[in-house]
Amino acid sequence: MITHRLSTQSSLEPPVRFYKIIALSFLLITVVLLGIVIFITSKKVDITIVTKEDSESVNLNVTVNSSGTGVQALKGTVSSTVFSWSEKYQPTGTKKASGQAKGQVIVYNTGSAEQPLIKTTRLLSKDGVLFRLSEGVVVPASGQVTAAVYADQPGITGDIAPTAFTIPGLLPQKQKIVYAESKQPMTGGLTTVGVLSDEDLKSAGEGYRQKVQEAFLAKLKSAGVSGETALSVANQSIQADRKAGEEVSSFTLSGTTTFITVTYNPADLAVLINREAATSIDMTAEKFLSTTQQPHVSVAHFDAAAGTAELAVRQDVVVVLDANAQKLSPEHFFGKKKDEIERYILSLSHVAGVEVKFTPAWVFSAPTVSERIHVVVKNTQ
Repeated sequence: MITHRLSTQSSLEPPVRFYKIIALSFLLITVVLLGIVIFITSKKVDITIVTKEDSESVNLNVTVNSSGTGVQALKGTVSSTVFSWSEKYQPTGTKKASGQAKGQVIVYNTGSAEQPLIKTTRLLSKDGVLFRLSEGVVVPASGQVTAAVYADQPGITGDIAPTAFTIPGLLPQKQKIVYAESKQPMTGGLTTVGVLSDEDLKSAGEGYRQKVQEAFLAKLKSAGVSGETALSVANQSIQADRKAGEEVSSFTLSGTTTFITVTYNPADLAVLINREAATSIDMTAEKFLSTTQQPHVSVAHFDAAAGTAELAVRQDVVVVLDANAQKLSPEHFFGKKKDEIERYILSLSHVAGVEVKFTPAWVFSAPTVSERIHVVVKNTQ
């Protein structure tokens, strides 16, 4: 009996050891699978992109006619007007020339009788410079009068500082009670004369073209013309009233200008610009933010008789990297390493910088699950 029991117990040992091995193997596999699951579910990447707003130009040609029909067309008017205008200018070149110094004096009379002084009465300054009265005056007794004077001789010697004057034509005793003085300098003995040059005429001509356009637009506004206006010069004739080389203080340009006037609704043009802007940017990466300033509009072609024109329009628009763009979708980063992600992001427009952070720290490639890839876009001006 004892022998039989021992024999039976020995025959059960191999199966027990076998099941233990299976159980340990299963536990090890479970731990490994759990580790893999934890690794996969904890693996993530945070991508922070710093972008900057950029300005891009949108260019388009717009047709203007009375009905507004056609591709990229506006309803508006096209007309022709002849406009006359004159503008005064000053020469930039100068030269010195002798002139007659002039000024004013106060004539005093401390006597008891009035003192008449005729035109051209001499007045002698303390330094011996002679002046004459421009008009006759009567100086009241115990009074004074202000009189205009001019230098007896032309030239710079007449440009003197304020001083006292005697009247040599009076008797010596009379000169003590009738005398004069100036409060301001005498000027004009040496004058600066403008000299008209070819450069003056050329510069004035350029300024005239701008002035005549501003004057014509002001006239349209005062006439109550509504909408926005684009101008084109069909013909222009300008004449100067003086010639180069002449001594002048000023000169005048006059002329007639034939303006082609194209009037349209700016709101309608804005619709066309926004539509063009939306189609001209890269929709897979860029986002159209806004327009900046007013569009630049010029008349490219016109037919005044037919009432049609073509406008060349340029508009600066602000664009930025779109955080929801297709080029930033997670699949672009599946399995990529840090340097690969950085190179890809920096190749996109409007990117100023990028930061890539893997979690856990020992991870060196992005996960292949969209939810584990976080992209954040920060805009800067």
